[in-house]
Amino acid sequence: MEKVIKIPSSYRYYKLENLAAICGIEQADAEKLLLPIQNIPVSDFLQTTIDRNLNMPMLNEKAKSELLVMPILMEVWALNRNFKPISGATFNVEPSKGLKGVADFLISSNPNARGIETPVVAIFEAKDDKLDTWYGQCGAEMYAARLFNERKGNNIKIIHGAVTNGVAWQFLKLERQTLFIDTQKYGIANLPQLLGAIQKVYDFYK
Repeated sequence: MEKVIKIPSSYRYYKLENLAAICGIEQADAEKLLLPIQNIPVSDFLQTTIDRNLNMPMLNEKAKSELLVMPILMEVWALNRNFKPISGATFNVEPSKGLKGVADFLISSNPNARGIETPVVAIFEAKDDKLDTWYGQCGAEMYAARLFNERKGNNIKIIHGAVTNGVAWQFLKLERQTLFIDTQKYGIANLPQLLGAIQKVYDFYK
């Protein structure tokens, strides 16, 4: 009997096994995915914001994305005005495969984007403390971003992503049919290095 593949209802319920069975995407660990990177000096404003916000109650993913992730993305955006972070957008690309739902942060390299506009080059997801639980969701959104770009005539071959709990960040890269997961973690304990890692992602598309 042919095995029936259950389609997740949205990105959020995607696991790595779903990504393989439905989208043909396999995973692979990658050491030093972004290295070498160049540390970026941290502005006094960002450092003060992060130090202050760490004392705020963060009881869910939304709070983490607003208090920790967005300030960091806005810091890098200030250095790269042609990369626009789009927060909390509904990104329904192929509902029949469960590639639908809300993405925490889509990064477009279209400086004039007013919504979700191609090219979408990266996906950042703010989650709970278990980063590995969310590789499947982030990978599904990255795959959807590639489909979205292709359908708009923008055949970008590589899509980047990251899963973060606000404190630690782990980066991913989708190339062909492989989702590479960086074995190295970055975090707000070393903000210059983290900013440099995000900048390295942006530099790939310049």
